[in-house]
Amino acid sequence: MKALLANQTEGHVHCPMCTHTVPAEIEVKGKLVRTAPGQTCARCGSSLDVAVVVQIPEAA
Repeated sequence: MKALLANQTEGHVHCPMCTHTVPAEIEVKGKLVRTAPGQTCARCGSSLDVAVVVQIPEAA
């Protein structure tokens, strides 16, 4: 089985504390999409480790 390399990109996530959509770094590993660890929300300063990914920019 091959090890997949992580691809980081800029996207939008839903902050669980202030309930706003904020920009964040996103790691894409195959079909698995998560926020990069150690980020904070630009609005409220809370951790985005458990944030839900809302949008990943892709070409049509």
